[in-house]
Amino acid sequence: MSDKDTLNDDITTILAEFENIFSIPTELPPKRACDHAITLKEGANPPNIRPYRYPYYQKNEIEKFVKEMMTTGIIRPSNSPYSSPVILVRKKDGGWRFCVDYQALNKVIIPDKFPIPVIDELLDELGGAQVFSKLNLKSGYHQIRMKEGYVLKTTFRTHKGHYEFLVMPFGLTNAPSTFQALMNQVLKPYLRKFALVFFDDILIFSKNMKGYCEHLRIVLTALRRHGLVVNQKKCSFRKESIEYLGHIIFGKELWLIQLK
Repeated sequence: MSDKDTLNDDITTILAEFENIFSIPTELPPKRACDHAITLKEGANPPNIRPYRYPYYQKNEIEKFVKEMMTTGIIRPSNSPYSSPVILVRKKDGGWRFCVDYQALNKVIIPDKFPIPVIDELLDELGGAQVFSKLNLKSGYHQIRMKEGYVLKTTFRTHKGHYEFLVMPFGLTNAPSTFQALMNQVLKPYLRKFALVFFDDILIFSKNMKGYCEHLRIVLTALRRHGLVVNQKKCSFRKESIEYLGHIIFGKELWLIQLK
């Protein structure tokens, strides 16, 4: 058996060992210290925006999304004084993405000052790396809970009902900061050593094949410890070149090609 075959067997063994974190979540994420809160400006009134007008086929899609989210338990019926409208956005594959238009709510949220990483500065950390893996979390924002006292502020209204999120929804001011803060906390001991993270995109980089499997196992262990789930379809393993954050990264001399 060649060294390459042995390494591939090692990767297969590791992925089997961590099979549970590549599974579809069946329950709410665990409560954490950095669960999301929505702090409003002093004197702000609860935004209450009526639903947009939808054609019949979009109403059907909205009902499907709501039913699915109710089944998975990430939303529940609400009688909150807050309300934001739903919008559907076309995806590249022709399907729909369910979004809530939080523009009115965001105007009265106090923005935080958490520093978001600069992509070019992240990539500066890769000197000497030759082997790469990329992990992508599955519906990353939905892996963070809302703090209970703030759930009512996430409320959205459709043509058929009034619902609130138990997990952090997309489109909220400060949601990116909360997500990045969690990922920094989860991977703190390994950042700049053999891991980078930009929201839900994790890059594992190693100087040689010997350390590669060890680094992969360490990062997967950290994700499992914190109850995070990975989308295996969007992951890449043991690559000498890899696409990451709009760049193609080549090892050895570290060539970066920015994608247009």
